[in-house]
Amino acid sequence: MADDFTDVTTEGYGSRLGGSIIGVLIGIVLLPISIGLLYWNEGRAVEAQLALTQGAKELVEIAPDRLDPTAEGKLVHLSGAMIVGAGAKDPLLGATGHDLARLQRNVEMYQWKEQEQSTSHESVGGSKTTEKTYSYRQEWSSQAINSGAFKHPEGHQNPPMPVHTETFDSDDAKLGAYKLGAAVLDKIDDFKPFTPDQALAPPDGYRREGDGFFHGAGNPASPALGDVKISFNAVNAEPVSVVAGLSGGTLTEFHGANGYAIAMAQPGVASAAELFKEKKQQEGNLSWILRGVGWLVMFIGLMLIARPISMALAFLPFLEGVAETGAFLIALMVSLPLTLLIIAIAWITHRPILGVGLLVAAAAMFWALKGMRRKPAVAISR
Repeated sequence: MADDFTDVTTEGYGSRLGGSIIGVLIGIVLLPISIGLLYWNEGRAVEAQLALTQGAKELVEIAPDRLDPTAEGKLVHLSGAMIVGAGAKDPLLGATGHDLARLQRNVEMYQWKEQEQSTSHESVGGSKTTEKTYSYRQEWSSQAINSGAFKHPEGHQNPPMPVHTETFDSDDAKLGAYKLGAAVLDKIDDFKPFTPDQALAPPDGYRREGDGFFHGAGNPASPALGDVKISFNAVNAEPVSVVAGLSGGTLTEFHGANGYAIAMAQPGVASAAELFKEKKQQEGNLSWILRGVGWLVMFIGLMLIARPISMALAFLPFLEGVAETGAFLIALMVSLPLTLLIIAIAWITHRPILGVGLLVAAAAMFWALKGMRRKPAVAISR
């Protein structure tokens, strides 16, 4: 089932100019947000690396087969087989297994979904005509889709999702003699497909379908609006390696001097060095992602601030396009070195030598981009 609607709107020059001025205010707000994010991220990255380096130095190796009172309150490393008493269980559907450390219920509901496609063109005089096509299709989705936010909600209302995706952990999973706390168990995420016992009787309204359950009037091959299908993944009791704090016989988060929390787990037998290396790599990747986000927020903010310049020339669409290209280049030329400058300032606070190096790199990038903008024209002789 599908529906398509097309809306055509025309926005006058005055309205577009007013919108660009509002955009300036938004851009002014985005700039300090990006600066704060970039500065905070560098401090966070340094604190994480320092905590992990210090933790590796203070680590205590313990055996999994017996409690070691001398390691209480310390950061420890151990490898061994998980032991599960009562397996993780889905309280709604009753799915469980005697050796399940973790059980993940995966839910999908057949719902309406809105897709939007837009085309626009500017006219002489500064007006802009936009044609938007809204397409509505029914499909499976693991997230509840809010049909109240649709442009055309009439006839496309989604029912509430009766059950959601959720993960259930065993209350008494252990690594040898040590209880696995929630913070550590959460790191063990090598989920594999799991099929509940065929003898399991589902609750009213649900029925068995393949490896999972189904709720609704239709079937997986020909579903109806609001139908729900459920499958499962699980983590079985298996060998695992852990670096975590030891508190009262429980492996849990360890907080270093700077408050950074350490809790690592990996399937199989792995050395502490391997776990720390992977964690440092994860922190490094997160730092680069946040740097990219910080730069993007700054770039968007600068583009919004420069928007009225292009709007001033919007009476002629060609000139507006030229102005937008210029605004793009200026925002790029400012945001890249400014991002490096903020990172450098943050590093000067935490790591002076590297910070100075980044400061030099920021200056070099600024002058290089400036030189590209002022590249002299080549004379042509006849």
